[in-house]
Amino acid sequence: MTSPFLELPQSARVASNALAFGVRDGFPVSPGHTLVIPRRLVATWFDATAEERAAIFDLVDEVKAQLDAGTPKPDGYNIGINAGPAAGQTVMHLHVHVIPRYAGDVDDPRGGVRHVIPGKGNYCVEAASPLSRGGPDDPFSAHLRPLWHRAQRIDVVAAFVQESGLRTLREPLFEALGREEVLVRLVTGDYLDITQSAALELLLDWMRLHEDRLLVRVVETAKLPGSRSFHPKAWRFEGRGLAVAFVGSSNVSRSALGDGVEWNLRLERGRNPEGWRALGDAFDHWWNVARPLDAEWVSAYAARAQQQDRPRPTWESPAEPPEDAPAPHALQVEALASLARSREDGRTRALVVLATGLGKTLLAALDVASLTPEGGPPPRTLVLAHREELLEQAAGTFRRVFRRRFPGLRVGWCLGDRAELTGDLVLATVQKLARPGTLEKLRPGSFAYAVVDEFHHADAASYRRVLDRLQPGFLLGLTATPERADGGDILALVDDHVAYRADLGAGIARGLLVPFRYFGLKDDVDYRNIPWRNARFAPEELARAVETEHRMQRLWEGWQAHPGARSL
Repeated sequence: MTSPFLELPQSARVASNALAFGVRDGFPVSPGHTLVIPRRLVATWFDATAEERAAIFDLVDEVKAQLDAGTPKPDGYNIGINAGPAAGQTVMHLHVHVIPRYAGDVDDPRGGVRHVIPGKGNYCVEAASPLSRGGPDDPFSAHLRPLWHRAQRIDVVAAFVQESGLRTLREPLFEALGREEVLVRLVTGDYLDITQSAALELLLDWMRLHEDRLLVRVVETAKLPGSRSFHPKAWRFEGRGLAVAFVGSSNVSRSALGDGVEWNLRLERGRNPEGWRALGDAFDHWWNVARPLDAEWVSAYAARAQQQDRPRPTWESPAEPPEDAPAPHALQVEALASLARSREDGRTRALVVLATGLGKTLLAALDVASLTPEGGPPPRTLVLAHREELLEQAAGTFRRVFRRRFPGLRVGWCLGDRAELTGDLVLATVQKLARPGTLEKLRPGSFAYAVVDEFHHADAASYRRVLDRLQPGFLLGLTATPERADGGDILALVDDHVAYRADLGAGIARGLLVPFRYFGLKDDVDYRNIPWRNARFAPEELARAVETEHRMQRLWEGWQAHPGARSL
């Protein structure tokens, strides 16, 4: 019997003693992977003498010391011995593996050498179910939810996308995109025109809010060679210690993500590296085949789909129609009538005060719609706000209001790197529009209607610069809190005209808001000792001042004294 280890030159040895020697593995599992081998040709550990076993482990310690002195230093080690062909031994000369391990070198290191039998390695936690069955007891979204929170790279291919599904995904998607390192790619298609144009418009809005980190492409089936079917569905999540995908039947729809009976099989890179790699390659192929989603393509697709109006295939789940705007409630009806009277009286500016939850943005969209001629485009409208989330909500509300009466609504965005001041509806952050370079491009009088959300901020210099130049046909300010503690006069910006007001009490009295009881506790924090920087308290110092055991105890005692079925 011969051994390839004994044929290696002396120069290959990295450690040695009288009875054993060490060499680097020719097919290393990780950098520094070393084999420790007895000089005598013995087949297995159980054939070695006690002296040879001791000499081998003396060299294991020596090899570890060498590796620990190198860069990068290993974070852990696996020490392994295969004894016999059934245990995986292919060279019948005893050799002990010294395998350095590094943090993050596998998705989940728990189980260690138990991974020699695939699927049996991780006994530390209950294995995730390999199959999502859908239905009320096993909705697909429950399997996806923890993955959104951990992933840095998310790839989704869905043959069809519906608005209901996107709204179901909005919260975990936006939470993921709130982390700077996250990239989300979505591939969908126009197969049988089942993908909703309303869903694509919503994706366009989200892409503009998350430039370069939410990317969407669409497969044009008419341009595919041979078969023009495009029907794949897969969800792939990758991050630190995470590599999980699902392949199955769920498109992006409320039913497919919720209580619809959809089967999706879980795939993990650690258990099936070949399957993981094949899925990644397949996604990249279709990503390269697909074209980037843009407004022009969506507009053409919407017109084409409307003309063809082909029946939905019987093998697809029932259509989930795009969400229309709700009918105005009683307070909104009253506010709309008051705004109409204001214009009849020749007023060009007005403030409406509505408590949070009473639908200020919907009121504005409905008022713009009331000025839209039958079959014609709406008056060019600007929505101005200080936060991007407010603009995203406004875009959705205006699209729903105008979906049926004017389906070709053109939306422009003025935020971040974008300065789109054309379109039927322009959504702008005050920070972007107030910049000198952007403000110069704003033609006075170019908007027939302007909405300023959170109008209590409008006394700031940035708002005033925009309003002085804007000169819209009609200006509507919206706020829930018109009173300012600093004495700023926002009413002067609307010619002292409050067209309508419905505070919290009015909303509760009309049954539109939930009644509540409010109790106050005296605040004994001395805020004079907390540094004030950039127009706010220093967050770390503020946290230290208020996150105290004494303060929590007082809150607990107050809650015990005033218990409720639901408390904030």
